[in-house]
Amino acid sequence: MSRSVGLDQRLLLVAGQVRPNAVFADVGCDHGRLAVYLVQQRQARAGFACDIRPQPLEKARQLVEKTGLSSKITIVLTDGLQGLESKGITDVTIAGIGGEVIGDIIEKASFLQKPGVRLVLQPMSREHLLRQALYRLGFFIVEEQAVHAKKFVYTVITAEYGGTVEEISPLFAYTGLLPRQNTEESRCKLERTAAMAAQAGKGLLAQGKRAAGQELLDLAAQIKRLAGQEALAEGE
Repeated sequence: MSRSVGLDQRLLLVAGQVRPNAVFADVGCDHGRLAVYLVQQRQARAGFACDIRPQPLEKARQLVEKTGLSSKITIVLTDGLQGLESKGITDVTIAGIGGEVIGDIIEKASFLQKPGVRLVLQPMSREHLLRQALYRLGFFIVEEQAVHAKKFVYTVITAEYGGTVEEISPLFAYTGLLPRQNTEESRCKLERTAAMAAQAGKGLLAQGKRAAGQELLDLAAQIKRLAGQEALAEGE
């Protein structure tokens, strides 16, 4: 087997949330580096590298073959998790995709809605829509961390199935468990989330949607206060 592949800080955080001895599915696997890393470093039993695009999937196939892991990692051309219902998936990773798309993928894969399944998700945008979708489908967030990678701040959400369907508050939808993290990364992410919410609120006001716009502006102020409280806690 060739030497181990490396990952950036974003994917390292994703990999760190996958459980040892897992049977994983990496959705939107792109080059396949995360799938290979999980087998090489996390000692996962087996996995599926999935993508809807043939070109990047071929790169993943080449990497899997080059690292001698063809017996443990199966390359799958599929939309989301279609066709994996009977494969014994325990852990699912989805990174580098918009939050609303991730939520849609999970909703279509109803076989994930059972105890013992873990989701490790790294949305590129609209994290609030993903958090809402998770709780609406009976999942709950067990851990959430922010991480700097290539001048950006990303959020990695770890969720498991509990079976309780909830409509979460707007504040929790936008912040999740990040206020509990008390790190520079989480504070930075909260500040950026507040700025985006404020911008969206001003846009709604400009469209004459005063109630919705003001609600987002108020929410942005709450998130900004949370970020300030994190800074205070970190300095104590």
